[in-house]
Amino acid sequence: MKKLLILSALISILSACGGGRADKDISAYIEAWKTSDQSQTQVCRPIYTTDLQARMEADTTQDRQQSYLDFLETLNGLRDYAKKNPSSRVEIRNTLYEVYGKMLYGSDKKEYLEGLGIEALQKAVQLNDETLLAELYKMMADLTKDEPLRSAIYDSEAISLLEKKDKVEDFYTIEKFAGLAQIFFRADDYKDAIKFGNMYLEAANPKKDSTLWVPYLSTMDLVGTSYMETNQWDSCSTVFENILGQEAPEGVQTDKIKDIALGKLGIVQTRWQQYSVAEENLEYLLDISTKGKDTANIIYALTGLGDLQINTGDVRGAISDLKQARRYAVTKRFASLQKKVYDKLAQAFEANGQEDSARACNHKIQKLEERIQESRQQAEHLKTKTELELQQLQNTIETVRHEKVNKRSWTWLIILVIALVGIIAFLILGRKRFRNRIHRRIRQQHEQKTAQKAVSEIDEISTKLKPATPEDIRAALGSLVSDKDWSAFREKFSAAYPNFFSNFDKALGKRATTAYEKVAALIYLGLNNKQIGDATCISKDSVARTKRRIRETLGLDTQEELKDMISKM
Repeated sequence: MKKLLILSALISILSACGGGRADKDISAYIEAWKTSDQSQTQVCRPIYTTDLQARMEADTTQDRQQSYLDFLETLNGLRDYAKKNPSSRVEIRNTLYEVYGKMLYGSDKKEYLEGLGIEALQKAVQLNDETLLAELYKMMADLTKDEPLRSAIYDSEAISLLEKKDKVEDFYTIEKFAGLAQIFFRADDYKDAIKFGNMYLEAANPKKDSTLWVPYLSTMDLVGTSYMETNQWDSCSTVFENILGQEAPEGVQTDKIKDIALGKLGIVQTRWQQYSVAEENLEYLLDISTKGKDTANIIYALTGLGDLQINTGDVRGAISDLKQARRYAVTKRFASLQKKVYDKLAQAFEANGQEDSARACNHKIQKLEERIQESRQQAEHLKTKTELELQQLQNTIETVRHEKVNKRSWTWLIILVIALVGIIAFLILGRKRFRNRIHRRIRQQHEQKTAQKAVSEIDEISTKLKPATPEDIRAALGSLVSDKDWSAFREKFSAAYPNFFSNFDKALGKRATTAYEKVAALIYLGLNNKQIGDATCISKDSVARTKRRIRETLGLDTQEELKDMISKM
């Protein structure tokens, strides 16, 4: 053990310093680890059994040390891989490999390995992989096998998970069920003793394998006795009668188990007041148990006879048999049976009027209860510790599942709300767009009507102006000298030709003056210099100068070019 610890420390130092040997080939492990679904267990479990077990087949101490070094190199390689490829599943797989390996070589304390196991269980909860959880529970059961009850509780949890996946046989043999039933029976946990005993009975087939007959009937006896301890008399009777009805092949010795079943059936028959046959069976149980020095069944037989005699009025006989049962039950091993004996003995003393003896029995019962309680507390301590760990994990499991359900619920609710908001927004925007289209169409129609009306008015004015005298021009246009008259005319002209003045500004490269705008608009209507002067109350020469300045600004040479450009605005 010390050598292995020293080797472990040494290889850790060498790995840290980079002075180790060539990198270990871990490709086979990595391929197994990469499996991401719940079938990963089938790929990985042989690594914990076949591979690691093969390392321990070395005979000499030197080979064992070399084997351990090889294991550590593999483990360090897997750790490096986990650092480069961080994943909860990979970390859990590495933990399983480490724990099983160090269990095999005995190189680390159990407490440390338990800590690794619990940490791995907590990580596995987040993955919601019940098969992987079961695998970890199985590992914890193997790790705590020196504490049978605690180990059995871990196995029980693993089996419960595997039953959901119909994978129990991938992890456990049927013999394990019988072993678990015995552990729970010894711990007075008759409920689980019945559960795993029946699991064994359902899986075992002694008719195909004759070597199973004795363990099969022995487990039936354990289940029947558990029913008896929990006062399930109908089930108890059925089991013992089934034992008696089994026909084992020639050469298989099952007579002793059948004889015990027949004798215990007498305890049930006493409850059903079948006193004659019950007494015969109990006497038979006492006889064969005495010959076989089977203390537990001697106590059952004598206690059953005492109970029968109390019910039939033979109090003295009951006291005599129960006192014998008390002598057999004095050892610590039979504390719970001893309490039953004293309980029946107290009843017999009371029925016989021996109050002092009855009180002495009750006093003894109190002491026995304290002793039984103390013994149970030791077992309960382990059970509570394990169940507390399991409860914490179960709480975590439920929390994770609840969070996932809530997350899915909230996700769907958010999607639904977004969809509804989208539909409502689409309808509102669609309605708004529809209304805008209607309003735009109405506005366009109004603008078109206004423009058509203005064009008609301007055309009418233009027609009247061309052959007119100055008086006719002023009558048609009004005087364009005042701001009011010009504004009215400009508004009407803009309605007829919306882009004229903006295009004129762009051509000039600046904002046109009022004088420029008047001349340009009247040129567009086809008036000559004299007509423009009459409309604007300026001389013909002033109009010509204004035109020249406009041409120079526009870069034009002739009047015809100016007239042509303005006509295109």
